Amino acid sequence: MEAFAVPIKPGKEETWKSWVAETNGARKAEFDEMNERMGLTTHAAWLQQNPDGSQLAVVVVDGPGASEFLGKLATSDHAFDTWFRTNVEDIHPMDFSAPPPPAPVRFL
Repeated sequence: MEAFAVPIKPGKEETWKSWVAETNGARKAEFDEMNERMGLTTHAAWLQQNPDGSQLAVVVVDGPGASEFLGKLATSDHAFDTWFRTNVEDIHPMDFSAPPPPAPVRFL
């Protein structure tokens, strides 16, 4: 299992909610297929409102492909993966063309 929190860019909360709604709605079959291809049995996200007004997406991915998910997403040329990655980069301060940040370290 992999878990991480990623900031949502200021002003992008509604964009995040719309993207998640589309992923859970009209594009649900494609999302499920991506998760299956990537070896994920769980792919969940929560919206965390912070006291300072900022937001985080708290993401959990699980399954045999969890530790490789972001790396595979970064290099995939599958149409849905490209759409998903483009939205991640639009909403979060993430750049899949750059080296990944260090993985979170579990303490508890």
